[in-house]
Amino acid sequence: MKRKFSKRNVLMTSLSAALVASALTPSVISAKSVKEPKLTVKKVTAVNTKTVVVEFNKAVDKKSAVKVNSYSFAKNSGITVTKVTLSGNKALLTVKGVEKRTASFTAALTVSKVKDNKGKVMATTKVNVSFKIAAKAVTLTKVQTLDMNKNGKLDAVTVQFSELVSGVDKADFNVEGYTVTNASSRGLVTTLTLEEQATSDLTAKPAVTFVGEVKDGSGKVVKSIKSTQTTAGFIAVNLGGTSLAFNTEQEFIVNAKLPETFTRPAGSELKFKVLITKDGAPVKNLTFGYLAGYALESKTNSQGIAYVPEVDQVSDLSLTLLKMAEGYPVPFKMKLPSVGNYEIKVELVDHKANDAAVEGASYKYALK
Repeated sequence: MKRKFSKRNVLMTSLSAALVASALTPSVISAKSVKEPKLTVKKVTAVNTKTVVVEFNKAVDKKSAVKVNSYSFAKNSGITVTKVTLSGNKALLTVKGVEKRTASFTAALTVSKVKDNKGKVMATTKVNVSFKIAAKAVTLTKVQTLDMNKNGKLDAVTVQFSELVSGVDKADFNVEGYTVTNASSRGLVTTLTLEEQATSDLTAKPAVTFVGEVKDGSGKVVKSIKSTQTTAGFIAVNLGGTSLAFNTEQEFIVNAKLPETFTRPAGSELKFKVLITKDGAPVKNLTFGYLAGYALESKTNSQGIAYVPEVDQVSDLSLTLLKMAEGYPVPFKMKLPSVGNYEIKVELVDHKANDAAVEGASYKYALK
């Protein structure tokens, strides 16, 4: 007996067969129908205060990606990009300006004109970069003594903070052996006015201790500040046992006197021997002028010694002047190289007798 199929059954059977065939036959998709993703900035990371990494979502054109002007931070951030190198799809930016910051902050970075590896330029992108700055302790980076009125006595100490602070007062400091009478601040430096001692003390280096409280740049109260070794902030010169404060370039007089009965020893070579030391060490290769107008010059050797006159010896006329009742003033002018404690000693010697000092000679020193 033959089965009869209705037109409807035949249609359903045909559709089912078509669906099965469709499921078993692989789909062929045109390559043109796949859209490649656009070049974008995937992530930006501040590795430290000197390096920022910009990661792209795919390969980039090296020439455009390493251009410094493709990356710019907001002007008010104070950050500039100085160099760019490429590692895969990451641009490593070397930056400058972050090191000046004292607290963590965020800065806007603009990335533009970078192309993908097929030459398509990416859209300009702005992203915020977070920089983490480790908190630094406030310290005293420099402590120097001063003789403001140049009378041979300490009357001030300057202290320099490692960062700007506020609320500094005279009660915030203890200066060993001295009374602080005032404190004035300008920028990082605070000058502490001291009550002078009765005697000359230019070689003193009193310890300075912070004992109060101030506020740092973020407004945080700081009660503990590490100090540093006190140094001489001026040129202190010992002239004949008297400690005097010199300017960087200073004129002074050595009044030398010989006994009226003095006569030049036979076979001698008389010269003024000038010895210059700083903190106990010889001052080498220091040229200075002497006599009227400082027209003549001499220069210290490796032992810090110079001779006046440098080539000849003291003339008979000069010896006559030195034997006058008031002696004879020999003017000097010299520029000392740096702050510190100097000693300058001038004496008449016999250079041929191993620089033996001339007996009976006396000397008085004074600033001009």
